[in-house]
Amino acid sequence: MGESKSNRKWPLAILAAVVFPALVLHGTCVSVLGPGTWGSGLVETAPDFKAPTPAVETYRQEFQADPRIAETGAEATVSQTPAGLTGSVVWTHAWEDRVLYLTEGAGTSSRRLYVSDTNSAPREVALPSGHLVAHPQWTADGIVYVRWNPWAVSPASKLRRYVASWFDPSLRPEASLYGDSSDTGDWRFLMPGHSLAVSPDGRRAALLRSGALLAGYYSVHVWQIGSSDAPAIVSLREHGSNATKSFQLRWSADSSALHLQGRTGGFDRRSSRGSTESDSISANLLYMINDATVYDLNLGS
Repeated sequence: MGESKSNRKWPLAILAAVVFPALVLHGTCVSVLGPGTWGSGLVETAPDFKAPTPAVETYRQEFQADPRIAETGAEATVSQTPAGLTGSVVWTHAWEDRVLYLTEGAGTSSRRLYVSDTNSAPREVALPSGHLVAHPQWTADGIVYVRWNPWAVSPASKLRRYVASWFDPSLRPEASLYGDSSDTGDWRFLMPGHSLAVSPDGRRAALLRSGALLAGYYSVHVWQIGSSDAPAIVSLREHGSNATKSFQLRWSADSSALHLQGRTGGFDRRSSRGSTESDSISANLLYMINDATVYDLNLGS
């Protein structure tokens, strides 16, 4: 009988000596450093770039003829702002005959969203309470916006959010996409991502994913609007140490190709190149929708 009781104590001893300290250490790391890339959707893809084909050359000419980086939205001027909106307009986006306006009151937490078309006055679309909303855009399936939910909070808040995110995956990423197909305020979590660039036909979007605190390494994804999947097409490290991205994304006029151009410090997480202009890499890539292939335009220049 005594031996049986002793055997039953071994699992408890193991828990006390190994599992509990490991949980405490893990919780301490999360509360201080955050969860890293957990839930961000960031992936590392091995570069597999092809030489341009004649069909690709046509798109090279399009982007060379009009090298401007087209913004998917813009700051609004007073002349663009219709009457009756609460707050100052900080972002607008137009698609076909519809326009949306993001306004801001005393702080980013008081942002409001309005939509209008050519035949109606602007009407407000309710936003979820507590969401820090950025860059809402029209798509062929309604409106999509980026929710910023930084992990740069107090250690206690980090730990509470981390525990809650085991039951609610939408709490894991720092940046995520929310959509409303009916323009009625019925928002739903779609996927992690930020820096959304919607194609001209509204059927696809390019987006970036990165780890907590946007640590300078990104995976670029192409999302077919309405689906739950956004495959990664390339991963790359930012060039330089400033807070702005060193590369830009732009869609072709027919929405069949995505152009990535700029400088990069490399294509893997451990890249250390790119601290100066001379040791960075020129990125001039074209992703073709029809064959899901990335072409390196530098190979044919």
